Amino acid sequence: MDPKLTSLSQVLERVDGRLLDPESDAQVWPTGFPLLDQELGGGLRPGTLNLLGGAQGEGKTTFALQVARSCARSGRPALLLSFELEAEALLQKVISAEAAEAASSSMPLSVRQVRAAFEGTDGAGGLPERLGEHAGGLEALAAVSDYAPRLHIHRSTTTQTSLDVIAAAIKDVLAEHGVPPLVVVDYLQKVRVSEHLDQDEQVTQVTERLKDLSIEFECPVLAVSASDRAGLEPGTRMRARNLRGSTALAYEADVVLILANKADVVARHHLVYGANNGEHFKGWSVVTVEKNRGGRTGGEVEFRKHFECGRFVPDGRAVTEKLVDERVFTE
Repeated sequence: MDPKLTSLSQVLERVDGRLLDPESDAQVWPTGFPLLDQELGGGLRPGTLNLLGGAQGEGKTTFALQVARSCARSGRPALLLSFELEAEALLQKVISAEAAEAASSSMPLSVRQVRAAFEGTDGAGGLPERLGEHAGGLEALAAVSDYAPRLHIHRSTTTQTSLDVIAAAIKDVLAEHGVPPLVVVDYLQKVRVSEHLDQDEQVTQVTERLKDLSIEFECPVLAVSASDRAGLEPGTRMRARNLRGSTALAYEADVVLILANKADVVARHHLVYGANNGEHFKGWSVVTVEKNRGGRTGGEVEFRKHFECGRFVPDGRAVTEKLVDERVFTE
């Protein structure tokens, strides 16, 4: 019998068994952002393709890494295919973020300070000795060391990292841990495909195959997506239609999240009449749930940026100000 053929009675038995077995894996991967998880019905689900879009410099890689870190902290494996940063640079962000979340001081260990320790330009000795010179450094290193075996980084390149390579990496992590990982692709438009295809066809192929991989391995895939030129215009609020290759992306994706600087998307009257002419909005990012096959669409939550420590503050809040699709850009 075809292993992909399943009767509803088998599904009922599987669900009942999962509910009765306390050791069974849950069927949702929390993102580590509680308010966002509420909007998504608990988090990311197996067999789903989840897209994260946003303007350049808005923190898409930081956000995606934070979701992967949260997954590893919870006891599950995560695989991050990084086309943007080396593993050491990502680890520096992870250590700084861990220190910031545990810090009781107002001066948490910054990414810059962690980088100096890694490069041997700060202090003396090995990594523990160098990080130990900063408040919370040793505690952060110990915390990261605890879940580091579950957080896998694949240094990806546009010339070598094809869809087959991604599938092989997922298989390797699955074989090591016995459970499917959260898969993060940073980012989708850099995955290697056939050169004879035009850009839209390439995006379509990658999108469809990533969705297939999420189904095949019963895991969520979180893919960072680039924007087209229109989505980057000043005064324009980026939408799902602005994702490069949007036809396939909008159709195949189960969840579409758009990350935006709050100062760029808040209604103009908040900037003109608000305190400091809206300067305080620049420290916040808005996550809009543009599409959500598993629940409500249109939710808007915001998180404070803490980029000097490589993270967003996970305890966000609902957006109360009016946001607009487009507004005239003013200095």
